[in-house]
Amino acid sequence: MVGILSIDFDYFINASSQERDLYFPNGSDDLPKKMLQSMWKKRYLSYPELRKVGVINDYYILKEFLMKLRIPKENFIKADSHKYIKKFIDRLPKLLQLRIVNIDFHHDYYHYYQGSDNCNCGNWLRRVIEERPNTIVKWIRRNDSQIHSLDGLFPFENTEDIKSIYYENFDYVFLCRSPEWSPPHLNSKFEELVSTISKTLYLIS
Repeated sequence: MVGILSIDFDYFINASSQERDLYFPNGSDDLPKKMLQSMWKKRYLSYPELRKVGVINDYYILKEFLMKLRIPKENFIKADSHKYIKKFIDRLPKLLQLRIVNIDFHHDYYHYYQGSDNCNCGNWLRRVIEERPNTIVKWIRRNDSQIHSLDGLFPFENTEDIKSIYYENFDYVFLCRSPEWSPPHLNSKFEELVSTISKTLYLIS
């Protein structure tokens, strides 16, 4: 079994679901970068309190875990959008069973897509399950994360206990920024996580 730790930085934003609906722009992962920057700028002007939003304590719990994690350098993937985890997973042989632990404010098991690309940041997990139905999933969520989809309740294991990752074995780590859901003034916190992981990586000779 291959263990994949999937981390979406938006999980760590210290804002409730209602605050996100109020403060954050109505963006998507296909917005041009300059347009998204402009949308965030308007949000900061409309809601100056947004700049005071930090990260929750789980951020530091994850950092401590990552400091002890040892994986090969090539097994760490950093991206902006969560949809790119699907491209990485597609490179793994389909005979391998996957265990995906997804730390994320959203469950990413939604149906919605538009255009010719049927995989996006909100439905990549559904696409993986469609193609690899024997995949084992655990979602680490926030207490006010939306747990429904068109199918009803999220159908896989889920928990609010981030410390449960200490009982897991991981071969790969995927970390995404999700700039449409993560206020830009917290970019340094995202890069801090990247730096933490990078210090534990090793090269296979």
